[in-house]
Amino acid sequence: MKGLFKRISAALILTLLSAGIFAAQYEQNPLQYFKDNRKPDYEFAMDKAKEIKETLEKQGYPYALEAAAIVFPEMIRYSAFQNEIESLINELLAFTSEESSGFSIGLMQMKPDFAVKIEKIIATYPDFEKKYASINFKGDSSSSKARHDRILRLRQLDYQIEYLKAFMDYEIMVLNLKDENQNTKIKYLSAAYNYGIQATRKPLEDIFGWKSYPSGKRNLYFNYQKLCLEAAEELKSK
Repeated sequence: MKGLFKRISAALILTLLSAGIFAAQYEQNPLQYFKDNRKPDYEFAMDKAKEIKETLEKQGYPYALEAAAIVFPEMIRYSAFQNEIESLINELLAFTSEESSGFSIGLMQMKPDFAVKIEKIIATYPDFEKKYASINFKGDSSSSKARHDRILRLRQLDYQIEYLKAFMDYEIMVLNLKDENQNTKIKYLSAAYNYGIQATRKPLEDIFGWKSYPSGKRNLYFNYQKLCLEAAEELKSK
């Protein structure tokens, strides 16, 4: 399973390198890179982001645009390697173990250990327990069935949306983002989504300048926050 995951990451990096992503115009405008060089993946991700935004707006969720924007880069990744990712998920379902927690699943590329953390947060706050009853599983990973069921949930967009909303509500609360402007929310939320749930701002601010999308490594190759902000601007017109 780990070998397949590494092949997916390596393939995407090699694809970007072969396309000459170091051109100056793309450093400041990474969204344009995907428009020019990965158009089907860009269009897929933008269509899905628009769908998520509209779904959340219909639900009356106040941060619909922010939510769609911060998962946009993950949907590009999913589009580029959908077949390989789905093959990996099928392997995870067949051989569910504690090691399964670190692999990204579904359209928004959520890891089971991310979902576990969200479930534990929900169980801690009474308001969250009621609002997110559909995913209030208290982070239980004690059995193969519990882990298997979590992977099945993460394959479904409706469940991923609930996990995303709970994540955002928690981060907006603990990071005191409610009164910040939209771009500031997107910067902090996208950093926390990509690098790990945080209860303070400083760890997130430290990575604002990293160029680590899609490699996950510093200086390889695009800034995740910039890509999310550009996606948000485009989504405003859709």
